[in-house]
Amino acid sequence: MAMRKILENIVKNAVSKPYTSNYPFTPYEHFPGTRADVTWDGTKCILCGLCQRSCPAECIVVHKEETKIEYMNTQCIRCGYCVRVCPTNTISQNEVYTKPSREKLTVYTLVTNENAPIIKKRKAEALKKSEEAGGKPVPEKPEPAKKPEK
Repeated sequence: MAMRKILENIVKNAVSKPYTSNYPFTPYEHFPGTRADVTWDGTKCILCGLCQRSCPAECIVVHKEETKIEYMNTQCIRCGYCVRVCPTNTISQNEVYTKPSREKLTVYTLVTNENAPIIKKRKAEALKKSEEAGGKPVPEKPEPAKKPEK
């Protein structure tokens, strides 16, 4: 009796469709809501540092003086805390994972938000210095050098 059930199970499994996916040949589809890689939008960030303080894996470092964010992708545990605490919705978490690699992946994002307090403070200090020095404000971007005429 037991042998008959075993043989039925073997025959049924031999002719039925496999439960596993054919991974290398067909890409794996993640479930909706899968938490994967984290990305920053440098135009929205205000360099508040809440993401760095909330990260349990300590994979986010906010460099306020250099106006950039360092994110160590291989150290991240994809918990999503940084996404939840961000007041400006700068951080997003997509459903695509980074391909495996032997090197550690560190992503640097340059913050270009003009409303970031540290950037406003620097501009105000630069303006104040330029007014004290000569009264003429220093342009933000240097003008391109003119070609000498022949």
